[in-house]
Amino acid sequence: MRPERFFRAAAAKPPAAVFQVSYSCGLDILRDLGRHGVPMLALDPDPKAIGLRSRYAAGRVCPDPLVDEEAFLIWLETLGRSLPQRAVVFPSHDEFIWPLSRYARRLEPWFIVPFSRWDVMSKVHDKRAQLEAAWRAGVDTPKTVFVGSGAELQAAAGQIRFPAVLKPVESLAFKLRFHRHILDVATPDDLARIYDKVDDLGLLMLQERIPGGEDELWTVGSYLDAESRPLAMFTGHKLRQYPHAGGSCLAGVSRWDQRLADAALRLLQELHFHGVSQVEFKRDPRDGRFCLMEINARHWKWHGLAAQCGVNLSFVAYRDAIGDPYLAHRQRDGVKWIVANKDVPLALLEIAKRERNAGEYVRSLRGTRMDGLHAIDDPLPGLLNAGAVLRQVVTRAPRARADV
Repeated sequence: MRPERFFRAAAAKPPAAVFQVSYSCGLDILRDLGRHGVPMLALDPDPKAIGLRSRYAAGRVCPDPLVDEEAFLIWLETLGRSLPQRAVVFPSHDEFIWPLSRYARRLEPWFIVPFSRWDVMSKVHDKRAQLEAAWRAGVDTPKTVFVGSGAELQAAAGQIRFPAVLKPVESLAFKLRFHRHILDVATPDDLARIYDKVDDLGLLMLQERIPGGEDELWTVGSYLDAESRPLAMFTGHKLRQYPHAGGSCLAGVSRWDQRLADAALRLLQELHFHGVSQVEFKRDPRDGRFCLMEINARHWKWHGLAAQCGVNLSFVAYRDAIGDPYLAHRQRDGVKWIVANKDVPLALLEIAKRERNAGEYVRSLRGTRMDGLHAIDDPLPGLLNAGAVLRQVVTRAPRARADV
């Protein structure tokens, strides 16, 4: 969308701004709102972010709040002064939602912030507070011990069954250092070795690893208004992820589960939460319990499936933000979502290595109605990502042959 067209549209209808549009999460917010005629701004620190090329949005490069938070806020204030009316903000990643929540009052002259302020959001940011809220709300969790020092390490190892996982209480700590949210710990000996690499990252959580594969993971997505009343709810089942032991979703399906929806709602209302969120659970095959994995206080990678099933979380949040709330319909079940640019090449590689059955994989694609990147009405972002994937394959191939 050309900037002049955006400003004309934004004068007639409240615009929306999406922060970080490099992949499916931000891209699908642009599409889910743009298809309803909402004037959209796509904002990202990376000038190559594919969402900046979406036909539904005017794209701009913004400062990275992880590099300079104050520069990001000043840039936003300058942008806000240029807008015809206040824009509704939609951060797609933690590094954007935390400063927007902390400084919401400062930004309110130019932006509508449709989620909790920092007094509530800080409890979601802190994973210990998440767990304590789950315990108060009667939501099952994995066995967890908090580790604040090397002296507490041995005692913690004696209370948890291995294999286990190690997580930081501060949600971005491992992501910034390891590009992962959790670290696997196979044995107590591994725990001591790993702890030496993370002992400067504050309070840590040692948790039992719930057994079962990637297909035991479930998500509850919702939008709760300022009174923590649910205006939209969705439940979905993750089918494949990569890495398989603890990665991001490659394929999922819509499946309603009232018990999960109720558990997530109890937890979010215990926190007095407002906004879009993902509450992820893992089913323990030993006893059938659904244990809390984490709360993401924002959209998540495959939220576009919810909109495809009739639960457009972004549009519900936007309508509530501009003072025109409505209640979303019940979801349609059995609809599948995929990121073909990653899922298909990985499956072909695993089939070639005889790690996956070809027939089972083909059958698993039945019912797929949505790709997280490719869309007929907005083709360029998906094509740009496909080109990047192809370049990676081509540039890595010579190295692979040289290593043989």
